[in-house]
Amino acid sequence: MANPTREEATEKRKTQRDSNGRFTAKKTVDAINETVQSVSNAVGHAVNSAQSIASNVNNIQQTVTPRSKLTQTASKESFSIAGNIASEYGIADINLKDLLGSEPYKADANIPEMTAAEANVEKLKIQRQNNSLSVRTAKTQQGRQVVKLATEQRHLIGDVVDFATAAIEVGSKVLTNQISETNYSIRQSKLEQTEEQLSQQQIATNGTVNLTEGLREEWNLKLERQAARNDSLRLEIEGHIKNNEIKRQEIEARLLEA
Repeated sequence: MANPTREEATEKRKTQRDSNGRFTAKKTVDAINETVQSVSNAVGHAVNSAQSIASNVNNIQQTVTPRSKLTQTASKESFSIAGNIASEYGIADINLKDLLGSEPYKADANIPEMTAAEANVEKLKIQRQNNSLSVRTAKTQQGRQVVKLATEQRHLIGDVVDFATAAIEVGSKVLTNQISETNYSIRQSKLEQTEEQLSQQQIATNGTVNLTEGLREEWNLKLERQAARNDSLRLEIEGHIKNNEIKRQEIEARLLEA
């Protein structure tokens, strides 16, 4: 049977009736609407999921340590940052324009004035301060030398300890050597003892071997003696038999004579 065409299937659905005799076309439309709504809900859920994932990605990016601003900062701004750092130590940048002035033949530079005597006094102060700094520098260098000397001294102490340790280790090796020598002597003594036991066993074996011939001869003689005794008994028995035979003949002779 051939499969119905799309038009035939559509016509068939139109002519189908429910249990009450009504056409089911409305139910088909409702089913289509439900399907469309389900698809729409699924699409909305997918969109919400995508937005949630994007939000999570943004949160992850925000938790990453931001890059340094210096990667996009101009050199002048970096120098300004350096000036701020230096200002924390009381060091300021020099304004060359104020110190140089604008009139080449006039003293219009923004530089404090002082007399030669005042300048000498300040120079003397600076020199004396430099002398103090030189002394402190020398003292610091001396301290470093002292620390270096003390460090080397401790290394020397460690070397001496290593030297003493080497003597102990060598002594331990001597003890190990002596232990081996003593164990060797013990094995030698055990060998000597075993050899003596072997000699004693060999002597006992030789004695047993020597006794064997004498014991053999002794038993041979005992056998011969027993044989002789047997022969004597045999002859004695034969004599008794002959005597009995003679007496029987004598008795028979007497009986015949009578």
